[in-house]
Amino acid sequence: MGFSLEYENRKNGKVAIITIDCIKPNNTLDRQLLLEFTKTLQTASQEADAMLVTSANDKFFSNGLDGATLLKVDKEERVETIREMIQVFGKLIQIQKPWVVEIAGHAMAGGAVISAAADNRFMIKTGARIGFSEMLVGMVLPTNYIMGFQRFVHPRVVREMMYGAAYKAEEALEIGLVDGVAEDKEILRKMCMKQIDGFFRFHKSSFLLTRNLYREEILRDIFRVLPNDFERCLPQAATDDFVKALENIAKRNQ
Repeated sequence: MGFSLEYENRKNGKVAIITIDCIKPNNTLDRQLLLEFTKTLQTASQEADAMLVTSANDKFFSNGLDGATLLKVDKEERVETIREMIQVFGKLIQIQKPWVVEIAGHAMAGGAVISAAADNRFMIKTGARIGFSEMLVGMVLPTNYIMGFQRFVHPRVVREMMYGAAYKAEEALEIGLVDGVAEDKEILRKMCMKQIDGFFRFHKSSFLLTRNLYREEILRDIFRVLPNDFERCLPQAATDDFVKALENIAKRNQ
């Protein structure tokens, strides 16, 4: 259980393929897996020119944190897990090489957070939804996530995304949440690799500098609101209401 990492040489660059294979049945994460994912992506970025993140689960890219696991741990671990989930978006934005997510199953809550931090998102046409469902199960949506996704989705949908809307692939494409929709997994992989090959057509240093300067602007917004996210979200993680929210997540993940 965890993340496999393999490399593929393309015509103009090297691609790291990271496969999420985590807690069944919904490919969910605990704190250690969340830390491991970030570390895997960082390691891959040192070896490869671009990364592709995919899933070993046919139905779920990832549904984020595992509610059942969080119910089993003590209050301190629960709070630390939420702390890491709050700040992971900024950590993923800081990855210095471009990366693409291949969404062939549901990407809800933390799965949507991971997807939103990528440079590009491609999604299979049927059998998958994407959305920030935190509020639907009684959790607070950290503002720093909004600082990221509001930059690439249509302005009219920011509020409904905050409130937990779940989008089918073509709906997600229409609002800018994903960059392409594929009829099947083979076409989906080709779309992802075409995007990555597109990165490689640019002059490497100028492309990376431009990309990372843009991401630094996103990070300024994230770091500006992050203290408030900690102040408002972490106390909730120690309450009975949060336990009820976790029970809701656990039921959804059955």
